[in-house]
Amino acid sequence: MKRHIGILLLLLSSVYGKAQTKLPEFNDKPAYFNAATNELIELEKSQYNTMAKAKGLFSAEGGFYLNGIKSSVTIKNKSTLKFIVKVNPGTDPTSVFDLVKFEIRKDKRVLITTKAKATSTSTSFDKINYTIEKVKDGYYYLVVKNLASGEYFFGSGDFMFAFSLE
Repeated sequence: MKRHIGILLLLLSSVYGKAQTKLPEFNDKPAYFNAATNELIELEKSQYNTMAKAKGLFSAEGGFYLNGIKSSVTIKNKSTLKFIVKVNPGTDPTSVFDLVKFEIRKDKRVLITTKAKATSTSTSFDKINYTIEKVKDGYYYLVVKNLASGEYFFGSGDFMFAFSLE
């Protein structure tokens, strides 16, 4: 009987240990969650670099960029990817982070947000939808499905958190 109880306790502690999700330490800093290894992988954190470029005599564009055509953080692409973030309790992560795909131009990863012509200006860019799953108060999974390979980032007020999908 003692042997069965010992085995049961061992199994329960093993299951409990694997069920524990590692959590980020800092607010507003998303990380990739690798469920297979139960590890958090920090994303490439960069401040926004702004750009403005004339496109001929009567047009221009502006936006943001990161140097280099590939992030230093590479994630193996799967149909569902989970990122995890810590936010102040009661904060909706979708109001803090936009997920966007970069365009590669020469030696930069670029996001064009503004296009201007002689008579008009438009400000927009394509955001990628993701869902959230609550882990516990203040901690959320950012769940992304069916992304194509490429360069991406989660953008917040001050920083870009970039990653590359292969």
